[in-house]
Amino acid sequence: MDTTAGAPPPRTARRTRPPGAVLVCAAAAVLLSGCGAPASRQDAAREAGAAFERALAAGDHAAACALLAPVTRTRLEEQEERPCAAALGDQDLPRGGAVHGTEVYGRQALLRLTADTLFLSQFRGGWRVVAAGCEPRGDLPYRCTVEGA
Repeated sequence: MDTTAGAPPPRTARRTRPPGAVLVCAAAAVLLSGCGAPASRQDAAREAGAAFERALAAGDHAAACALLAPVTRTRLEEQEERPCAAALGDQDLPRGGAVHGTEVYGRQALLRLTADTLFLSQFRGGWRVVAAGCEPRGDLPYRCTVEGA
């Protein structure tokens, strides 16, 4: 008598993709989602970055802190053990200058300024600066003076 009749077929091992393939797919998805970013989203990200730079240039660190992403603000305050405005004023951030390039990828943006690079994320209340004082390092991630986790 055959005891396997009517039994479900045996499970086969699930194929997994190598980690590199997953990263390549994720990177491609991010890049493709940003290709058609509407001009209004790019403009809004650019304006948020420019407002952050104007606040820094004017020495209005409270206004600049209001434009930081919540996790970035919290991390800065925890690292410096004081309120954001006081901590941000001591960060020696470069004067960014004019925005020369804006790249929007989904809810993330990168702004290239004359002397700085900013990273922003879109929140319900608008675009917020996630990282500032960022310098490219070739194939390595940017090094940023102020950044979230």
